[in-house]
Amino acid sequence: MSYFTAVRLYSLVELALFTALMVVVIGGLGDDAKVVLGWSHGFGWIGLCVAVAFGASRRLLPWPLLAATVSPLGPIGSTLGLEYLARRRRRRRPRRRATAAG
Repeated sequence: MSYFTAVRLYSLVELALFTALMVVVIGGLGDDAKVVLGWSHGFGWIGLCVAVAFGASRRLLPWPLLAATVSPLGPIGSTLGLEYLARRRRRRRPRRRATAAG
């Protein structure tokens, strides 16, 4: 698994944590759940920022992705940025033609 793929998956997990936290907070579904999800998201977001900064310093990820990650959008910004980069990478790859085995 590449570093890009690992950070992309981590960003999706962090987005899921953030979404769960928002559902619990908005729905008033329990203080214990709020505390656990809040701390998990907080440390997860810090870890995501560190992972993106490390990738950017190694030129594996672009610096604007770090700006999207540390923005108020947090895991939403990083996930959108990573999905944009993934689609751009797929478009740049030359497509291989299928050859008939003969």
